[in-house]
Amino acid sequence: MTKRVFYLLSIFLAFVITAPMVTAQSDEESIKKLITNYVKAMNMGDANGVVDLFMPDGVFMPHGSPAQVGDKAIHAFYQDTLFGQESLDINFEPVEVVVLNGWAFARVEATGTTESKDSGTSAKIDNKALFVLSRTSAGTWKIARLMWNRNSGQ
Repeated sequence: MTKRVFYLLSIFLAFVITAPMVTAQSDEESIKKLITNYVKAMNMGDANGVVDLFMPDGVFMPHGSPAQVGDKAIHAFYQDTLFGQESLDINFEPVEVVVLNGWAFARVEATGTTESKDSGTSAKIDNKALFVLSRTSAGTWKIARLMWNRNSGQ
């Protein structure tokens, strides 16, 4: 009987100790997948796909532009300002992901190219971004805040 109790207690403790690590790993994987989906939507010029990744009251803070607050403003910015003027071929590399109490922070490096739809000229992308994510009531992750700027300082 004592061996059985000890065995069950050992299994319970192993589960309790490893469960947070498994959750943290799956959270990090889910967040990286969200970032991958964001990049896919960006490269396809899909404003609806981008907005679906944000919380309804999300905030997008693009370099050199005012903050876009809420899904309608975010959609308009991506559709009209970004995708209306440029075609993108970008890649995001997560550098750091931190998960804490229903919030997460992901720092990424963005590289690639952008091409002007008006002039056809292209430019290299060398940016960094900070994603602040929130866990939804369904347990999924959404972008609560997103801010980016250029590494070149322009």
